[in-house]
Amino acid sequence: MPDKLALIADEDTVLGFGSLGMDCHIAENASQAQSAFDEVMKKTYAVVFVTDTIARFLEESKPDFMKKAMIMVLPGCNTRNKMGLKELTAIVEKAVGISNIMDKA
Repeated sequence: MPDKLALIADEDTVLGFGSLGMDCHIAENASQAQSAFDEVMKKTYAVVFVTDTIARFLEESKPDFMKKAMIMVLPGCNTRNKMGLKELTAIVEKAVGISNIMDKA
């Protein structure tokens, strides 16, 4: 089972996560994001973290890669679209059991 983690994000986000031992790839636009994603696909990772901006760039590629690793979308340092925040909130609610309580209310 793979145990490595990767991150594809803008430079500011990579600086924040780089000290955690992840394989970090900087991408600032769709072309760089696809290139970094292609590089990540050549290796085996347990989890690949991408910022919400990168996730939008890679919408078509994500389903293929999901067969190899789990992709987690994080809110980026420079974005305010809350895509990653919504996904994280849903995961935490499910883990804590809040979503089940809210569904029954």
